[in-house]
Amino acid sequence: MRLPELAPGWLPPTDPPPLTPWRLLSSWTFDPAMLVPLAAVAIAYLWGVRVLRRRGDPWKTQRVLYFFAGLGVVFVGVSSSLGVYDRVLFTVPAVQHMLLQMIAPVGLVLGAPLSLALRTLPVPWRKRLLVVVHSRPVRFIAHPAVAFALFAITQFVYYYTPVYEASLRNVWVHDLTHVHFVLIGFLFYWSLLGIDPLPHRLPFVFRFLLVVGMAPVHIVLGIPIMMMDNLFAPDFYLELGRTWGPDPVDDQQMGGAILWGFGDVSAAALIGAFAKQWNRSDERLARRTDRQLDRAYGNATTIRPWWLPDTQPAEKGPDVRGPQRESS
Repeated sequence: MRLPELAPGWLPPTDPPPLTPWRLLSSWTFDPAMLVPLAAVAIAYLWGVRVLRRRGDPWKTQRVLYFFAGLGVVFVGVSSSLGVYDRVLFTVPAVQHMLLQMIAPVGLVLGAPLSLALRTLPVPWRKRLLVVVHSRPVRFIAHPAVAFALFAITQFVYYYTPVYEASLRNVWVHDLTHVHFVLIGFLFYWSLLGIDPLPHRLPFVFRFLLVVGMAPVHIVLGIPIMMMDNLFAPDFYLELGRTWGPDPVDDQQMGGAILWGFGDVSAAALIGAFAKQWNRSDERLARRTDRQLDRAYGNATTIRPWWLPDTQPAEKGPDVRGPQRESS
């Protein structure tokens, strides 16, 4: 079943001018359905930071920068030339959705918005938020294994079902898919990074394995698209009649390469960051263990281990030579 085409409003045009390097940098579109919520989130976050700092509580500037970097990636993804040409070229939404699902949510999660809300909201709202976080549905979808499964299948469902063509024709589906990619990415990284309060917290090694599992997902997604000769939305692209740029099949195959390469590069960067975080967590654990041992046994007498040789010089004993030997 094909959804009705709701082109009026804020759907990107289907007849933009040919994409050139200059237009790649200078073309912008402003969709209120996306930008108003984005601005509201930014204002709410700044309000929370202001509340904390006015009462003298610290909030790291680094977290603010991370959060607004994430919002900035979302803004670029939906409002730059990626938003202008995302109904015309398959390669454009391939890049766009990688940004929205894999890059932007990392910054949003590192900004710790849930922790900020729990420290600034009035007590009744804080209690309601905690009830939601620990509710059964959220506990289920926020489990790292479930969040990983949702993260992995999202792109497959988008491209291999009628959702893709519907997002090209229907303004609501178009915008909701963008929101969905950001939320699914946020859910996955929230369960993975563990900066904000979580209903489940897996050991670090299991979370690291989930990160490693991201790479095969993009291989399985991208390579078949690279090898396909059939279009995902043939009727739409036939009606489009684009006369510039790559052939639709070539464009789709390049999009598959982007999904594979972009996804694997992002996964490799995240694996490196996780390995570094793992090393730091081991160092923190070692320092914490040392402090605990110092508190427990700091005043105890140090005893040389039995397997080490005695390197201290022997104490000089009494002179047993006697007066006769001294005079001799």
